[in-house]
Amino acid sequence: MQSVGSAEILVIVVIIGSILFSLVVTIVPIVLVVKYLSKMSGQRQALLHQGVPAQARIIQMGQTGTTINDSPMIRFVFEVRPQPMPGYRQAMPPFTANAEILVPMIALARVSPGATVPVRFNPQNKAEITIDFGQMGFM
Repeated sequence: MQSVGSAEILVIVVIIGSILFSLVVTIVPIVLVVKYLSKMSGQRQALLHQGVPAQARIIQMGQTGTTINDSPMIRFVFEVRPQPMPGYRQAMPPFTANAEILVPMIALARVSPGATVPVRFNPQNKAEITIDFGQMGFM
């Protein structure tokens, strides 16, 4: 029976360490991205159900460099004009909001600078805003 030398043990430890390191470097970013996307989706769904409806004119838009399932994440600057809320005499004053929104490919032609789009926003935090693609006829 042969005995295993310290050099051979070191090689085995290095190989196992390299494999574990590769797995961690691969899996951790994937888990973080999935968590981020699910959080974004949850916030968007909450805004669509509970947010204040408004019309917004797109002032500027630009690429973020991110695409998910061929849908680009786009950076928007909106001029938001809230609609009157029930129980209030006047609507909230217009405001400017910035957002990064995942835009479905089929909706790209309808979002351009100068276009008016339906949005939903959180009145306590006007930075939380999303385009209501359902109101535009998209699923």
